[in-house]
Amino acid sequence: MQTGPFDALPASPFARLRRLLAPLTPPDGETVSLALGEPQHAPPGFAMEALRHAAAADYGRYPPIGGTDEWQKAARHWLTTRFALSADLLAEETQVLPLSGTREGLFLAAQLAPQKSDGLMAMPNPFYQVYASAAVAAGATPVYLDAPQEAGFLPDLGALSADELTRLRALYLCSPANPQGAIASEAYLQSAYQLAKQQGFLLLVDECYSEIYDAAPPPSILQIIDAAQDADAPVLVFHSLSKRSNLAGLRSGLVTGGRSAMAAFHKLRMVAGPQTPLPSLQAAALAWADTAHVADNRALYRRKIDLAEQIFADSYGFYRPQGGFFLWLRVGDGEKAAAHLWRHAGLRVLPGAYLTQDTAAGNIGAPYIRVALVAGLEDLQAALPRLKQALDEGGFADEAAA
Repeated sequence: MQTGPFDALPASPFARLRRLLAPLTPPDGETVSLALGEPQHAPPGFAMEALRHAAAADYGRYPPIGGTDEWQKAARHWLTTRFALSADLLAEETQVLPLSGTREGLFLAAQLAPQKSDGLMAMPNPFYQVYASAAVAAGATPVYLDAPQEAGFLPDLGALSADELTRLRALYLCSPANPQGAIASEAYLQSAYQLAKQQGFLLLVDECYSEIYDAAPPPSILQIIDAAQDADAPVLVFHSLSKRSNLAGLRSGLVTGGRSAMAAFHKLRMVAGPQTPLPSLQAAALAWADTAHVADNRALYRRKIDLAEQIFADSYGFYRPQGGFFLWLRVGDGEKAAAHLWRHAGLRVLPGAYLTQDTAAGNIGAPYIRVALVAGLEDLQAALPRLKQALDEGGFADEAAA
């Protein structure tokens, strides 16, 4: 069989984890997965009620690609109030669209990037795998921008050479970052926006963790283009109900952004994008319209971060993530630590190297493990001390502190 462009992509991190752990037998007793970022908090009851009482006939109808009027009203109201946007920034009919999960939108968006000879698409490193697959599907070469601790866990945009900037078709950013939890400041977002305008590339900003934060709410790139009065900015922004509302199985998100970019996105989705079923749109509209459950959800994650801080304190490079629900612990050798934790403690975590591509600096994720704080608080009260004890007994250490 001939090789294709996707053969060069990194393997799925979870497929790699399965291969790593398959030969190992955990100890007798309960095993706990802290590897997958799948929210386990209860979804809002009103959304579940809407799904339970959905009209059977609604499953026999093709949904509108732009969502229902109810969905549009709820999504637009949330965006404009959450980010204090001008009323006319998203005035066009196609400027806010539903997605069947943001992964679908993040993938399709790369197809809209301007064509350039030997084109490139840049993304943070560590990165969400769909960014790289989207770049390759669009005929571009992925460029992985390291986001190390000394850079605040954000990619250094200044690391792009003049040649790379000329060839750049799109830039993916994620704030709060997965897995490090770093939040891009308004100044950082402003720099990215100005670069996109100057160099003529599409800026794709993944804000799926924006509602899970520790102290201050993360700014949005929408606020930057609003302040610039640039309703036609070369920007697309992605939000999701998966983390915000614990509705990962609903597969419901949204995309918004500049007029021309969104008009092109709407045109593409009219022929290539999956529609969201009408009952799902109804449940999603209710979720976007309510913020009380979001505040409760955020408070519960803060309690988990508090617990993690008590247990890890100054060990394994622990820090309070600004956003998201992951711990990014420096253990020296993340792959070795993951195998040890499964074999000796029955705990499943993700090696940082599985989320990171090798660059000239090596693999900056290799010393880390990602720990997802998605399990219930009681489960974590048992699992996190077990994790630290197993790391201590295994002789793992934060090399940076050594």
